Amino acid sequence: MGDVLALERGGRASRRRPPRTAAESPGLKALKALAESYSYAAIQREAAAGKSAVWGGWSWDSPLIYACDTIPIGYDQLWFDDSRKSEAIAEDHFQVPGEFCSMIKAMIGRLHSDRDNNIKRILHFGSGCEPISAVLELAKRDGYDVQTVETVTAFRTDEKRAHGIKLLVSELQRIAVWLTGKPVDEDRVAVEIRRKNRVIAKVKRVLELRARHPLYIPGIHTKLIFMGANHMFGAPETYADVLDTLAAELEQLDEHPLPSTAIPLVLAGSVGNQRLFDAIEESGGAIVGWVYLGTNQYDETLPPLESLAHFVLDAQGRGDLGEAVGASVAYRRILVEEEVRKTGARGIISSSITGCPYASLMQQLERDHFSGVSVPIVTLETDVHREPPTEEQITRVKAFIEMLS
Repeated sequence: MGDVLALERGGRASRRRPPRTAAESPGLKALKALAESYSYAAIQREAAAGKSAVWGGWSWDSPLIYACDTIPIGYDQLWFDDSRKSEAIAEDHFQVPGEFCSMIKAMIGRLHSDRDNNIKRILHFGSGCEPISAVLELAKRDGYDVQTVETVTAFRTDEKRAHGIKLLVSELQRIAVWLTGKPVDEDRVAVEIRRKNRVIAKVKRVLELRARHPLYIPGIHTKLIFMGANHMFGAPETYADVLDTLAAELEQLDEHPLPSTAIPLVLAGSVGNQRLFDAIEESGGAIVGWVYLGTNQYDETLPPLESLAHFVLDAQGRGDLGEAVGASVAYRRILVEEEVRKTGARGIISSSITGCPYASLMQQLERDHFSGVSVPIVTLETDVHREPPTEEQITRVKAFIEMLS
């Protein structure tokens, strides 16, 4: 994906008066434009022109995918548009119950309706969400070439054994051959690991600065920053420049801070709609901590494929990639607790997708734990559709923040 905005030399923002609102921010404008350039429709056009693209490979495994000169496509693009139509296909054609997870229904419906498109390869990690595995089995009937990385799990350090690492390395070697027709170029994977580590360090810096100015980068833009930490919107260098620009803007705010009486909150998970983010901020809340995706780096001292293998197993033990890598549902609670302690947040908003069995259990564990230690928590369930949230959801958010006032 090409550059979408010419930034100043080195990606840094001017040292003039700092932008005071998101509307004035060059970095946020560039972030939004970059995110819009990374779309299913745009990637389809590149695939039609001969560029290799694959569904999946957008998370811990993205350095391998980029090293194979392939565009990784996040599954979220399957419900970015036409999600209601896709959901209807899932319910009518595949007889998926209406109350089931909207994400799964949108995935199965969209893959089926687009079965004649030119992106026919799907990569999945075997320890991930079980319903997605069922979706992909059905996708095979529609002619998709689905490759599943063999399941390996290590929820504790002593479970990360040498034979598991060896198995994952062999699976990654197999995936490289599947994508390119030739053995993996490990030197190229090492380059991509270093580049992603550099991007992750920039993401971490922006998030640390944002915690001091939580209303400057709105929630919906923060979500884009987290997503970019995974797949970098198909344009790693452009994304790195955007992060530099945002960091420079936030550093300027350190010199000219904006007064704030907002109530600090930790958000666990994500919310599916900008209107909910708006409701949080309109009610006097500020998300100072976010437990969504991790900002940990790869070990560059290891051989590159071993580094990827260690990273995914460590992510399971930390819980910072959730069901995407098969992490225990209990682990997010630990990460949320750490974020509350670190930020001094006065309340927690726990979010999940409606109908997701993994998330439902996780939220119940969070409710029980934080009620027991007297930390206020509200749980939300949202779907993947782009329509505004219900008035009931907005009212719950506003009432929760009012209670903390």
